[in-house]
Amino acid sequence: MWVLLSHVQILSGTRRIPILSWGGLAVDLFMMLSGLLMAHHYLLREAREPWVAPRTWLIFWTRRFFRIAPLYYVLLAVAVVFAPYIGHARDAVAAAWSGTGTAESRYASFDPVNVLTHISFAFGALPEYAFRTSLPDWSIGLEMQFYLAFPFVMLLARRAGYLLAGVVLSAACLVLQWHFHDFFHAFLMPSFLPMKLYVFVVGIWIAISRADGAMKPALIVSVLLTSAVAAHVGSPEAIGRVVLVVVLFYLMSDGSLPGPRTVLVGVARLRSALSSRLSRFLGDTSYGLYLIHLLVLIPIAGAFAQLPAYVAAPSALRFAICLILVVPISLAFAWLGHRAIEQPGIQFGKNLIRSIFSARVEAAQPSSVAK
Repeated sequence: MWVLLSHVQILSGTRRIPILSWGGLAVDLFMMLSGLLMAHHYLLREAREPWVAPRTWLIFWTRRFFRIAPLYYVLLAVAVVFAPYIGHARDAVAAAWSGTGTAESRYASFDPVNVLTHISFAFGALPEYAFRTSLPDWSIGLEMQFYLAFPFVMLLARRAGYLLAGVVLSAACLVLQWHFHDFFHAFLMPSFLPMKLYVFVVGIWIAISRADGAMKPALIVSVLLTSAVAAHVGSPEAIGRVVLVVVLFYLMSDGSLPGPRTVLVGVARLRSALSSRLSRFLGDTSYGLYLIHLLVLIPIAGAFAQLPAYVAAPSALRFAICLILVVPISLAFAWLGHRAIEQPGIQFGKNLIRSIFSARVEAAQPSSVAK
């Protein structure tokens, strides 16, 4: 929803609003949660799915593929088929508010190589293809790279210690970016894993330190790491990432983190809100909402951008009108996708694991969102 709000702001010609406009920070939150959940499930399954066994890696990759790929492939097909229409609508927005323009190749170029790189999820590591659809899928390619690397990250964490392993990996990624500056600079979005591995690492640190009952050292190292990045980047959004790290640590706290009573009470209330029925619904539809919202938003925003009265209206009114139309339509499609595509895809993956790997899957599985 945070990403959707930031995109509505851009495509309705609304001036930048701090925090709301930081859609990239919302994606960072997704990465932290991904690292947290993958490590959490690793710890839960470690006894029956030991990570020293290559079979466990194959089970993990199969499970993750069928969680992500089915809905993505359906919406990728929609994005390819309707690319010219979506591109025309996007041009209409850019004509009304020139500062919102984006690369034409994102909507106009669907050559076979581009399609194949997206089907294979290799696009995230290729600057020319990493930002070439009307989906916000640059982060999906990044996520799949993380899944590919995750077993080896956890093996290193077990051997070297999770804090040291994370610091070494983050430093290695920094060296790569410095040494191959031109290659990394060619990416329009940070879709290549070395650019964002440290964010996933923070999530891993939260999960492992929580399981060990000693979250304070991991919090300190996480704050130092993200603060170093913020000092290098020098943007308010990078500072916001540091705050986000602290908030997520306290949300997941096992009671070992210090804090005044007002902070701890506020954390408890936020936990309660995030466990509500509405939050669970939003959790179930979050992946679909993230993938589908631009397919809904761009045509609506493009149609409005061609209406002089709408363009002349106050920016807050434009934002509200666009939001009121886009949210219910996007949520409806996201829920449909969750029920008709995501859940069957997850079940198919489980069945495949049982039949091919003869893996005994635990009776009490985590929810589809957490998985």
